[in-house]
Amino acid sequence: MMDNVKEKVLSNGLNVIAVQKKKLPIFQLSLVINAGSVDDPKGKEGLANLTANLIDEGTKKYNAIEIAEKFEELGTNLSISVDDWTTIISIKSLTQNAEKSLELLSDIILNPTFPNEEFEKVKKRIISNIISQKSDPNYVSSILLSQLLYKDHPLAHPTEGYENSLLNIKREDVIEFYNSFYVPNNSTLIVVSDLDVNKSIELIEKFFSKWQKKNLNRNPISDIIYPKGKEVYIYHFPGINQAFVFLGSKGISRDNKDFNKFRVVNYILGGSGFSSRIVKTIRVKYGYAYWAYSRIDAGYKRDNKTFEGSFIAGFSTKVESGNHAIELLLDEINKAINEGFKEDELKSAKSYYEGSIARQGQTYSQVANIIFNAKLWNLPYDYWIKDIEEIKKLNLNEVNETAKKFLPRDYVILVLADTSQFKFNLKGFDKVEIRNFKLNEN
Repeated sequence: MMDNVKEKVLSNGLNVIAVQKKKLPIFQLSLVINAGSVDDPKGKEGLANLTANLIDEGTKKYNAIEIAEKFEELGTNLSISVDDWTTIISIKSLTQNAEKSLELLSDIILNPTFPNEEFEKVKKRIISNIISQKSDPNYVSSILLSQLLYKDHPLAHPTEGYENSLLNIKREDVIEFYNSFYVPNNSTLIVVSDLDVNKSIELIEKFFSKWQKKNLNRNPISDIIYPKGKEVYIYHFPGINQAFVFLGSKGISRDNKDFNKFRVVNYILGGSGFSSRIVKTIRVKYGYAYWAYSRIDAGYKRDNKTFEGSFIAGFSTKVESGNHAIELLLDEINKAINEGFKEDELKSAKSYYEGSIARQGQTYSQVANIIFNAKLWNLPYDYWIKDIEEIKKLNLNEVNETAKKFLPRDYVILVLADTSQFKFNLKGFDKVEIRNFKLNEN
């Protein structure tokens, strides 16, 4: 996967990690800026995403069309993404075009002008996209679940923000966000290419050494307070013929010593497709759902503070099957907690993870992601191989104890359905509340 790795912190604080992968003449760069939607000011949700979407819309040298044309001429792919915690700006090109691609990328990062015309255009496009997705129950469910799970925490709002919050954002807000967070000492730059690692770092220094270091003045992110008790919120969404059901609860973070054990627990319970217990019961045995799953996320680490991840399970079903399907989901979770799993299930999980080694570092972007996670969680660069070795050594008692320890006893359940078609009769919960669907817009 990796022939050589070298790390260097430039004089401006930019952390550069170069990886040599000799397979193809490819140059892959990922600039990870430690700023995401959790850094959006209250009332201006979506600011991080809007800033990122404007970064390539004009520089002191080139306008948006010229930038796009120049990347196209080089055959270089530019991609920009924003999540809860980070903004990632990546390029992928042939190695022979690396220098020209870097010259253009550095201009975008160091000299954006955020033209007012493009600001208005991009903002309208994002608002239009939000409006169009409001008719999609999957989109609506993901937002409502985050609001229920995280409440007033910055993780509660969608990355793209809300209609009203975007209307509150001015061009000056974008410039301020850029000046505050798009700084080298708040960033990690990862290069994966067939070049010698010293040559890669030399190229980065050539184009990014003039990026000015600044003092970070970041508002601290509060601790996540996950739900206590068992609560159900049923949202009336007129006109849909399915019930979309999601359970959300506290999980564990990547640096927890039991993380790999919990990965195995999740794989057996709902993370392995047709072989998982949730799918076997809800879809195969009863035929209630086309899809059903559970998943865990690894949380995040910022400023030496760890934020725990979450555990999510969900499915969609006909509304008349909703009551029983929810009972079945909770029954599978409770059986995993109280009775544990079986040897053949653990054996299947071990085989899956052992077979996944070859798939982990196939692409250049996968390698970049592995390197970033290693840096984020202070893991060795070959942690993904060590993960598999650890999983292979697990015994059934360890896995069952982990299920008992971390599977949820406290949770929130979201049901999104047309309640005029069917009455949900859910019992045994601390709270059951029916609400009309309306996304928060501020």
